[in-house]
Amino acid sequence: MTPTWVLFDLNGTLLDPGVMADPLGAPARLGTQVLDDAVWQAMAGTLAGTYRPLTDYLRAALERRAELDALDGGAIDAALAQSVRMPPFPEAPLAIDALLAAGLRLGVLTNSAVEVGEAALVAGGLRDRFELVLGSDEVQAYKPDPRVYAHGVQRTGAAADEVVLVAAHWWDVMGAARAGLRTAWVGRRERALLATVPEPDYRGVDLLQTAASITAGRAASRRGTESRNT
Repeated sequence: MTPTWVLFDLNGTLLDPGVMADPLGAPARLGTQVLDDAVWQAMAGTLAGTYRPLTDYLRAALERRAELDALDGGAIDAALAQSVRMPPFPEAPLAIDALLAAGLRLGVLTNSAVEVGEAALVAGGLRDRFELVLGSDEVQAYKPDPRVYAHGVQRTGAAADEVVLVAAHWWDVMGAARAGLRTAWVGRRERALLATVPEPDYRGVDLLQTAASITAGRAASRRGTESRNT
């Protein structure tokens, strides 16, 4: 099937978590470490059958990092507030616009709650580009739990293999692929995929290259469909 929808992961894929480090006076890489720590907690909670808002896990991760690195614990609230004001990666608007110009429909499938995801997209100036914003709170589970991807597919109204999940996280690529979606990997930070991760349908070093891979692949698929029908 030719893709008709693209669902983006939000945190770390469209939006840069590095700003969470600013109030703590720490390097930007700490923001990414905090996001990773929050995601591992969320995954463990889902496996254990519990659900808490991602902001709870982010706070715990910030507190731990502050303690480990002797950072200003009084800045935790300010750092957490940055989690809903993460800026888009510089190439994000152009990448999104390229997909829209190719006729694809766009949404966001995030481990954040819907309200938080909406606020982050508004703050980043991206909200008007997306038809759907879908969050973990709607299914009370976190990616890569199959229920999250199934919810995303159901809300698009498309078949799973008509939906592309774009993510900069290997675990999200793996989860989406196992759930039957097409996948697009943004290799910005990870640079190389683990051998156990299913090969993504599309890939690029940043969002712009990944969008170009999707549009080129979609065009080739459509040409192949047209040739078979003539």
